[in-house]
Amino acid sequence: MPRTPDVTASADSEPAASWQRALDGDADALERHLAEGSRLPGPRANLELAHRVADLAQATPPERRADALRVLRRWLSDDPGTAPDLPEAHREYLAAVAALSAGAILATGPDPDALALLDAATADPRWRVRELAATGLQRVLAADWDRGIAHAHAWLPTGPLPVRAAVAAVAEPSLLRDPRHAAEAASIIERAVDALLAVPPSGRRDPDVRVLRKALGYAVSVVAAADSDAGVALLERLATSTDGDARWTARENLTKARLAPLSDRLAVARGALSRP
Repeated sequence: MPRTPDVTASADSEPAASWQRALDGDADALERHLAEGSRLPGPRANLELAHRVADLAQATPPERRADALRVLRRWLSDDPGTAPDLPEAHREYLAAVAALSAGAILATGPDPDALALLDAATADPRWRVRELAATGLQRVLAADWDRGIAHAHAWLPTGPLPVRAAVAAVAEPSLLRDPRHAAEAASIIERAVDALLAVPPSGRRDPDVRVLRKALGYAVSVVAAADSDAGVALLERLATSTDGDARWTARENLTKARLAPLSDRLAVARGALSRP
């Protein structure tokens, strides 16, 4: 779920003074604070702390925006000067925080430099960075849906990992309560399905393609719950396909409890999957 920035709380938080020093060119204290609070290595990174820093980035005055982006660029590019003694898991956390914070800055208004950082993060080899890039775009979607959805569409022709980021960003129920938003999100998901199925069979085992397939294994049901007409049609298309990945995607989504209210309308899709 997209997080509503709490700028007042963030201003009183421990990273606030370190963020100001980072803007002035001394990011060491902030980097070490984030590393120590990251909860990595471990199964779950500290997302609350990441969002607190993103709130600070989002609240940065326009005249300091370039300084904020300099800090984020340093983290995302894994600059050798970024706390070189930190373990790799902590460096990944800094990069993930940078991706989320770039989205937070972009949520305040168009910024080509912030967008370039967010774009780069969608294709980062580190999965936590890609995950928080998608969450960063959710901040944009929450603030300005039309601008955010345009960014999502721009990611679709650029490779399976950016496509996956677009899928993860729009497959968020809290963003899809407006029927227009639900319909436009369904369009993103359908285009992502097209991108997956356009990959030749010889390329379907590529790890990046598998990441996209996994995301579609839940995202179709999210948009179907929000826009039943588009979602049911897409599930029927997938279930009646002869493509193995299409049928897998339909099968995975049809197990989701969120589709229970549509049970009567999913008979065609379920019936198709029951046949060899």
